[in-house]
Amino acid sequence: MSGRALSENRRLRFAIFATLYAAQGIPDAMVLIVFPAFLAAHGASASAIGAFLATAMLPNAAKLVVGPLVDRLAWLPMGQRKPWLMIGQAGIASSFAALACLDDPARQLGWFTAGAFAITLSTVFQDVATDATAMDLIPPSEQGRANGIMWGAKTLGTAGAASLGAVILATFGFAAMAGAAATALLVVLCVAAAIRERPGERLLPWMRGAAAPGATAYRAGSGLLILRALMAALRRPAAARLVLLSLAIGLIVGMTGALAPVLMVGKLDWTQTDYAQFRSSLKLVSGVAGMLFGGIAIDRLGYRPVLMAALAAIALANLALAATLGEAGAIAYLIAYEMLLVFAFITFFAATMSQCARAIAATQFSFTMVCGNIAMSIGAALMGPIIDAGGVRAVLAAIAGVALAGGAVMMGWRAEASRLSPTG
Repeated sequence: MSGRALSENRRLRFAIFATLYAAQGIPDAMVLIVFPAFLAAHGASASAIGAFLATAMLPNAAKLVVGPLVDRLAWLPMGQRKPWLMIGQAGIASSFAALACLDDPARQLGWFTAGAFAITLSTVFQDVATDATAMDLIPPSEQGRANGIMWGAKTLGTAGAASLGAVILATFGFAAMAGAAATALLVVLCVAAAIRERPGERLLPWMRGAAAPGATAYRAGSGLLILRALMAALRRPAAARLVLLSLAIGLIVGMTGALAPVLMVGKLDWTQTDYAQFRSSLKLVSGVAGMLFGGIAIDRLGYRPVLMAALAAIALANLALAATLGEAGAIAYLIAYEMLLVFAFITFFAATMSQCARAIAATQFSFTMVCGNIAMSIGAALMGPIIDAGGVRAVLAAIAGVALAGGAVMMGWRAEASRLSPTG
């Protein structure tokens, strides 16, 4: 029985968390890469694509509510967070299945946007529950390597989903692509159902098992106590700086995610398939690099140097593209951006996990992440007005400025009561 318990099996922890994070890559690939390229190929304007992305990413703000729910409400016989994880996974699959029923998504933009909204909302539950479970069950000595594996797996999942999704879309149509995504997510749901957080817990509600003592020890208190604990945690300088960094990274991802399909498909006349395949290939390479070297970079250099270097390089890449705007420059820019973003994300997530109090891990981590998610939505919405006012170069300059501001925030960052050991 304990062989399938995450708390007691290191290899199983790495394998399951890699699978769950890879599954998060499927909705990310569809909503952030394939869907915008699909709209661009069907003549949607830059503002329409930006509005679609802004609306689709808006449910990430729900993490402000979902985090405390996951911390406070649990049916412990099945584990502290497993039920929430399964609910989220089932919701993502159902949302894709619903999108598969649309006759013409490009012309049914309202329903298309609503479906993307539902996908993101369901992903929030899976994401929050997975993150909280990782913080709860992964020992401090494994956090650096685990974050490299988890984020690398998510990047690989995004790459695979974007590449395969684009092929299915071009060959069999939108409904087949959405149906394939739903099927893959249901398989992951079955995997999640087959594991326990701790020994002795039930796999499913109707099976035998009981709450593990280790789960009850970290169960959060009332909502008011959770809020007080969160406010106390965020008053710490290290945690506060990570919130500011989350805002900066979110703006970068939002503006770049909306700009890339407009630039490559809308202005440089790439096909939606070529664009999705190119982005997925980049994510594949960057994901492997993150898995192999992300944890090593954190352990040897520390959070602060890696983040500052990655953000400074992102700023330089944007300024370089603004100076040499063209197809070759855009290709080089996207290559550099994907590689740098993976290392920034891995390090940022590990640093944030290291600052989270265990009893409110889901709440504190979710609050920090939702700040970035809201900024991502804002960044996507801003891309249209900025490009209308100053063109592509104005957007690139804005992204560079935000990246430099994020690096400046980290200049004074110092880890406090870190659960990991790398120097800050």
